[in-house]
Amino acid sequence: MFSPKRLSCTLFCTTLLLSASTLLTGCSNNAVTLPAVSVTGNWQIASSAASASRLPSISGELTGTSAAMTGILHSDSASSCIAPTSPFDVAGSTDSTGLTTLTGNGVAGGTLTITGTLAANGKSFSKASYNVAGGTCAFAAVATGATAQSYTPISGNYAGNFSDAGGQVIAVTAALSQSPSSDANGNFTLSGTGSFPSNPCFNSPVTVSSTQVTGGSFTFTYSDPTTQNGVVSNGTFSTDGTMLTVTNWILSGPCGPDSGTGLLTKQ
Repeated sequence: MFSPKRLSCTLFCTTLLLSASTLLTGCSNNAVTLPAVSVTGNWQIASSAASASRLPSISGELTGTSAAMTGILHSDSASSCIAPTSPFDVAGSTDSTGLTTLTGNGVAGGTLTITGTLAANGKSFSKASYNVAGGTCAFAAVATGATAQSYTPISGNYAGNFSDAGGQVIAVTAALSQSPSSDANGNFTLSGTGSFPSNPCFNSPVTVSSTQVTGGSFTFTYSDPTTQNGVVSNGTFSTDGTMLTVTNWILSGPCGPDSGTGLLTKQ
């Protein structure tokens, strides 16, 4: 026999269950949407995993936001399975958990897939990995432990020194500006001038030419048409664009040959 007390309890429990069901259903239909952040810039994705030995580093330009991004990438090495002059397009987006997936065809007949968790500022992926399925670049396994990083443009006034194996040190300054967008291969360029104070080999300032910025690497040439001297500089730079490490410079012309290393920091 039902008592008023038992009936009241039954109605209460039924109402509680229905409320919980409605709450759960509501949550499932209202997934959290992360705010879109810009990913536009110069990127590099690399891995030291054995499976990535044929394509250890790729770089280029990504454009758009986390909600919808496109890009043009290329290999960073002429000895890899695809030439740096054979770029490939990628496209993708970031889901509600922050997981970004980029996919690109045309990688020597294969399909490239890049995944990682996008940082809140849109400048890097954590837990990044990439893989090529099919074609002559095909990986035996997904390359995990990869880095995926955006590099701040090289722009502003820089100063430092070049030194050679004999211990000679040359003061160098540069005023540089990186192009806002890449070329058809995903490479950026630099414009500007450089100076070698009190150096008879150069009539400062000299124009920067033959430039390229891709991922965390750069190359540029100081050329003086009057003295016929030139310095080709190659190196890497910090992710914030404030430090240029010249891993190798080569002097040619009447004052050459000579070579060495250098360091330029943003002023």
